[in-house]
Amino acid sequence: MPLLKTLTVLSLVLLTTGCVSSKPEPQIRFGVEALVPPFESRNENGELVGLNIDLGNALCAELNARCVWIDQAYATNIAALEARRFDVIMPMTATAARRERIDFTENLYPLSSRLVARQGSGLQPSVVSLKGKRVGVLAGTSREAFAKTRWAEAGVTVRSFNLNDQLIASLQAGEIDATLQDTIEITHAFLSRPQGQAFDFAGPVLDDPMLGSGVAMGVRNNDTALRDSLNAALERLKRNGQYQAITQRYLPPVTTDAPRYFPNEEGLPFSDAVQVGHTVYLSGVIGLGADGKLVKGGIGPQTTQAMENLRAALQGNGSSLAQVAKCTVILADIKDFSAMSTVYRSYFPVDRLPARTTFAGQLVAGAKVEVECLAVTAR
Repeated sequence: MPLLKTLTVLSLVLLTTGCVSSKPEPQIRFGVEALVPPFESRNENGELVGLNIDLGNALCAELNARCVWIDQAYATNIAALEARRFDVIMPMTATAARRERIDFTENLYPLSSRLVARQGSGLQPSVVSLKGKRVGVLAGTSREAFAKTRWAEAGVTVRSFNLNDQLIASLQAGEIDATLQDTIEITHAFLSRPQGQAFDFAGPVLDDPMLGSGVAMGVRNNDTALRDSLNAALERLKRNGQYQAITQRYLPPVTTDAPRYFPNEEGLPFSDAVQVGHTVYLSGVIGLGADGKLVKGGIGPQTTQAMENLRAALQGNGSSLAQVAKCTVILADIKDFSAMSTVYRSYFPVDRLPARTTFAGQLVAGAKVEVECLAVTAR
């Protein structure tokens, strides 16, 4: 075979071999609304920055894939995900309603939602306090769904905004009375700035399934392989320390120990709870039912109702019965000690009974038992 023809054939083989062996670089397409510092935004050079951007890029590196970031309006991101505009919503809170349409990874980090209002307003995140008031929320968020479901039907006016800047301007102008917000986002965008000095958090962290417990990534229901890959990569980042290095830059621990007071909504001369750091001090509760009257039946039913009231108070202040450290029980008649204890201990695991003091004394409203507790909270 002539030399020229031999070289030509060899060249074709090499080219063909190169085409066959070459594979496109794997990529993960993230839908993101880059308007929410410190989570995701653009710097002065137009570059994506923030906690979720850093986590996404680290996940892609762990999976040997290229991150592709696609600008996407948050309020329509589930429909855009289903339409395959991108592969992952970054980020989204996993709620029961959203799980009916899409799947979610494990949480990237916890979140908390609180009411923000002008200092001295006396507002609390409850229908009793907010009835007749105007509360602003961001469109498409779990907080919007919560406020419309839990509050709007009870006489609270819920107003939705597409942008936080618009919502904050409305709050400053007095066009809304309060806003329900992610604590980190609103602190960064407003409360930590000079224009936000006249405003503050009002009431405790809200604990409700509709608000979720953390921030995750949303994927299509049939993308289980992608979901599992992202979960595995996230776990590896946690084990090798990269996760902690990233999140600590954006989620600093709370350092203030100044007491936070949660006043009694009926105007009684004490706070329902006071939080200092991660410790919650609860005022005593008795066996009052929903009608405001003592339940009938004596010590057993009254202890049960008091413990249910205690459970509700703990949940309303970001804690739970599982996080109780110490209780004090007051009995009108010390002879009820055994009957009270039988009901009381059923509310705690046998290996996690709180420390307790019990004594007899005269109680208000003819109550047979009063319970007060000290608990901890992670928020």
